[in-house]
Amino acid sequence: MNKKVRNLIIAGVCVVVLVAALILLLVFSGQQDQEDTASGVTSALVEDEVDNTLIDESVEELDYLTVQGANGSYTVRMAPEPEEGEDYSFTIDEFTDLPLDRSDIRSAVSTFANASYLDMVFEDTTGMDLSAYGLSQPGATITGSFQGRVYTMLLGNAASGVDGQYCMLEGDPALYVVANSMASTLDVNPNTYLDKTILEAYDNTDEDPSITNLTIHRPDLPEDIVVEPTDTSKYGDSTLTAVSSRYELTSPVVTLVDPDLETELLFNIFGSEAEDVVASNPTQQQLEEYGLASPAAEVSMSWDETGSLNLTIGNETVVSGTTCRYVMKAGSPLVYVVDEELLPWVDYTADDLVSALPLVPYIQNVSQMTISFGGNEYTFQLSQVSTGTTNASGQTSTETHVEYNGTSLDSDNFAVWYQLVMSCQADGINRSEVTSDPIMTVTYLYNNGSTDTVDYYDMGNRVVVVSVNGAQAVTTSTSFTNKVQSELQKLLNGEEVNMNW
Repeated sequence: MNKKVRNLIIAGVCVVVLVAALILLLVFSGQQDQEDTASGVTSALVEDEVDNTLIDESVEELDYLTVQGANGSYTVRMAPEPEEGEDYSFTIDEFTDLPLDRSDIRSAVSTFANASYLDMVFEDTTGMDLSAYGLSQPGATITGSFQGRVYTMLLGNAASGVDGQYCMLEGDPALYVVANSMASTLDVNPNTYLDKTILEAYDNTDEDPSITNLTIHRPDLPEDIVVEPTDTSKYGDSTLTAVSSRYELTSPVVTLVDPDLETELLFNIFGSEAEDVVASNPTQQQLEEYGLASPAAEVSMSWDETGSLNLTIGNETVVSGTTCRYVMKAGSPLVYVVDEELLPWVDYTADDLVSALPLVPYIQNVSQMTISFGGNEYTFQLSQVSTGTTNASGQTSTETHVEYNGTSLDSDNFAVWYQLVMSCQADGINRSEVTSDPIMTVTYLYNNGSTDTVDYYDMGNRVVVVSVNGAQAVTTSTSFTNKVQSELQKLLNGEEVNMNW
């Protein structure tokens, strides 16, 4: 190899080595730069962990809080006397004599007194055009004074790229972004702070209140609907299982109320609140506008010894897709907007409220059952016979023994027929005068010697009036009486009874 070639090879190797060294240097230098950058970001984050407080005051030192916004204006002050159990309470100048939701007011004052920001957009806006931020004409101006220390907050447009609103404090040149909750809590319709309670929750959580009267008056009803506690003295078997409902209609007829409707009809209103309050001390024009001058319904309810509620229910209105009604209650000057689900009285008729089962005597209380129809009478003797076993309570278990004309019947088959007799489905109230004789009568003689009698009257058009102890209150179908009679013949013939009809 000549000297020239050898020198070229050596030079090439040196170039390769130098390039490799340069690459390594660049890699390590890049890693160091990344580490330095990460370190710088971390340092910046640490440095950014600063106090973001705008206002730091004690709510107990409030002189006043005035809000002027798109939804109305109001002024909050410390109440002369605190609510029971509280060290302090707030009131609103515009609502001096109105019931207030003081917890909501307390929340609003606290939000302002402890205001903080999410971001500082500019540290100094001196000379800047603030119209782009909605602060040349603020959407809301909130001024609070705490023992003479006054703060005025201006709220502007929704912030760009941040879930919040632009905000400034008078005397502070900085532009901030505050959480939307600042406006949603403070820039509200003053009616927000009115007490929306329709009826307080019942103070005994272990049992329902004892309703003594519910009266529903509506222009579309021929008579008022009146509900009262069931008068068990009218029934021979006065146990709850026999009566089947704690409440009964006393107008327009006397009959048991469907127990499945008791909660909706009587108890759901306890612990309820309105969706909104739209007016206070309404004018005659407002009463007419809300349908309260000629109401859709007037409802009065009393319970225990002193509880009472009187509601006037007006026109329908829709709030956020929910059908509501305008409502006023006695003793309050407010016009509420109430979810119609809390007001079942505007739709129910007496036909809707009747218990489907006019009478359900407890079979263990029955000593004799007599049924008559078509000139024939059938009497069954019932007695309870020990099974020789005990139940979970340690009591001796019994089963019903049945005899007809001295002959024992299959007790299970009789029980099916007995359930059929109990399954009479009342489908509405009776408004017709009964002048004919009953087509079927069932009489229950109980162990204590008392009786209940159910008469069935054919009114034509497949309608049968059911009369319990003389109260000709409800109707059923002739299909029922026909089924009871045909299945009775199967029972007496020893055939299997089918209670479906």
